[in-house]
Amino acid sequence: MLKLNNELFPEEVKNKWQTSEIVKAIHRSQHTQRNYDLSKDIPIEDIKTIITAASQCPSKQNVAFYDVYVITNRSVINDIYETTTSLHSDDPNYKRLSNPQVLGNMLLVFTDKKDGPVGNHKELIEAKKGINEEETSRIVTQDMFTAIGIAAGYVNLTASLLGYETGCCSCVMNYDRIREILNIETTPQLLMGVGYKNEGVNRREHHLKDTTVAKEQGWLEKFGTVKKQNIGIYYVK
Repeated sequence: MLKLNNELFPEEVKNKWQTSEIVKAIHRSQHTQRNYDLSKDIPIEDIKTIITAASQCPSKQNVAFYDVYVITNRSVINDIYETTTSLHSDDPNYKRLSNPQVLGNMLLVFTDKKDGPVGNHKELIEAKKGINEEETSRIVTQDMFTAIGIAAGYVNLTASLLGYETGCCSCVMNYDRIREILNIETTPQLLMGVGYKNEGVNRREHHLKDTTVAKEQGWLEKFGTVKKQNIGIYYVK
């Protein structure tokens, strides 16, 4: 194992790295946007670029593990937002929970595949019927979540490079309602808001902080933040 040192990462390289646009975009994309400037519309060419990022990223054996629903209709986005609040949960652990990061100029909803597992995964499930079905299901599910995670990462960075902010949410409180809204039978796995930063407004301020329902629910005007934890990086020689 080789620690990071000047021989490996000299000052001139460090300076060039720190000022590169892609590194700036990576750091920007770490942050969840809790409010958006809804006076603007995302151009169709940018929407297409973001959809390309969501659909043309790598997946195991190029299998299509998920579907993506692309929503710019404000009424639909608001309805889906309502499925992510504690207003739809009887669990006291979720009291006063709200997820305004989905209230973007555009919302992407990643779901499991409409027609179920495809390709080799479908054949695998058929071959394993009655033989270790639990492990087979675990493998297929893990591959789906991995694929969605990669897709979300691609969308996150692509959006950042285009100048947009994002916010991911997997806290759906009312799956039946979101299925009804989208007229689907599959399960939403990840919601991802994409949109314009609200200039002059802290990104952690609740999108609906001044509304009656926000005050009734006791939603904080500003969400807390946690410092990015260090990821272990080890250079092997």
